Amino acid sequence: MLHAIATALGGLGIFFAGMYLLKENLKKLTGRRFKQLVARWTRQPAAAVVVGLAAGGIMQSTTAVTFILASMIAAGLIAVGGALPIIAGANVGATFLVMLATLDVQVFVLFVLGITGLSFTVERLAHLRSLAAAVFGVALVFFGLKMLQSGMAPLTREPWFLQVLTLAGASYLLPLLLAVALVQLSQSSASVVILAITVSAAGGLTFEQAMMAIYGANIGSGCQSLLLSSNLTGRPKQVVMFQVLFNLVTATLMVPLFFVEQYLHLPLMEALVQRIGGEPSFQLAMVQVTFNITGAALMLTLLPRIGPLLARRFPERHDEDDGRPMFIHDQAAAEPQSALDLARMEQRRLVSYLPRALMVARLGRSAPDDLDRLNANFVALSGAVHEFLRGLRDAPLDVGGYDRLNRTLNQQRLLDGLNETVVELARAARRGEDKALLGRLVGNVVEGLDAVLLTMADAMGDGGAEDIDLFHSMTRRRGEVMQRLREAYLAADAELTAPQKGTILIITNLAERSLWLLGQMAEEEVAAAAAA
Repeated sequence: MLHAIATALGGLGIFFAGMYLLKENLKKLTGRRFKQLVARWTRQPAAAVVVGLAAGGIMQSTTAVTFILASMIAAGLIAVGGALPIIAGANVGATFLVMLATLDVQVFVLFVLGITGLSFTVERLAHLRSLAAAVFGVALVFFGLKMLQSGMAPLTREPWFLQVLTLAGASYLLPLLLAVALVQLSQSSASVVILAITVSAAGGLTFEQAMMAIYGANIGSGCQSLLLSSNLTGRPKQVVMFQVLFNLVTATLMVPLFFVEQYLHLPLMEALVQRIGGEPSFQLAMVQVTFNITGAALMLTLLPRIGPLLARRFPERHDEDDGRPMFIHDQAAAEPQSALDLARMEQRRLVSYLPRALMVARLGRSAPDDLDRLNANFVALSGAVHEFLRGLRDAPLDVGGYDRLNRTLNQQRLLDGLNETVVELARAARRGEDKALLGRLVGNVVEGLDAVLLTMADAMGDGGAEDIDLFHSMTRRRGEVMQRLREAYLAADAELTAPQKGTILIITNLAERSLWLLGQMAEEEVAAAAAA
């Protein structure tokens, strides 16, 4: 019996490891170009459904597809109306793995494990490593299932296992609730569906209990998406809530019909899949397929009503477009020099976000709780600029063009560091104890940094040599100024507590680092002006 338990547990571990490998490596394959293709293909609802079928079939995770779409909407690559049909199709496409798991593919799986495993040792195939790891993950899923079945079969004949089944009785709600919980632990509804089918094939669940476990896995998927979207608002939230409604609305229809079929003996879902024929495992897989086809048809039919409802319930934020590029676009790469001008315009937008974070530092604890959102918008836009600039490396630039591209990349990295420092300074100011001395310190620091940032914005804009010289001069020897300011405030009040002194050190050190980064930006501006 110990060997059977170890085999079942090992198979379960390999199964979940395979699901993890599959999910994580497929994420790496969904880069910007993939997202651009999706945006191009989804202008028609029918095409969007087909894209969703393919995305769900490849990624085997409606949650992953949903949150990729949410990120695309946040980046302005796709509209909400184009994303919702994709989600409907992805739910159907994600049943492909469940169907495949019911087939006897053991020999094929062993070949795939061997070939993909050996490919990791070939350096020439390093660029395909993410794809190979995803295929390896799929093979591990099926290998783990086979081990789980081998271990479960003898366990189901043990007296203690039969006693457990007797305690559970013919309960339908218990498998449903257990499946909901397992999805939260495993982060994969497909894995729980396949697990329910496997346990049923080994005699651990009746056919009807396995059906309820499948429904529970779909409900759990909706709950998982709801939990993961707790920090989303606006249009990204609308997309995730559509996925939540997909699962919950379909389950609200299918679960009552299950009880109608069981207790009123009307031929519904169970009769339908049994009429299809095949092994019980295949029939249970068809339950999952039918659930999602029904949900897709229902949600696509209700789409004209659901879309406006979600827009009213989760309206767009006033700053929702701050994280999206306004100037850079894919076609700009055809004119590399103009593309660099557009990237610089986006960088100037990023500079304009920093004084807003400083305002939070000035107001301290009375500031509205929007610092995280400001930071998220900066990071999102900065990421788009980074990716755009990296794409220009393959553009036909001359020597001067490559030099300018390199400076622009350096400036982008400096802006990222400046944002991190300013946000940390604002958080430190909000944590500080209410005291007039600290208030004056923060006010002085913020006013100084604000003036330098405004000058930098002018230097990066249409300003001439005078603005650049002024920006450069304002950042010279600022470290000595901050050192004197720090010493003056620490010596000004003997009654300062240790936490207050610590706050002064933190704020002045962060201000000093901000000024150093601004000085590096000034040096880049001077070099750019000299090269022009």
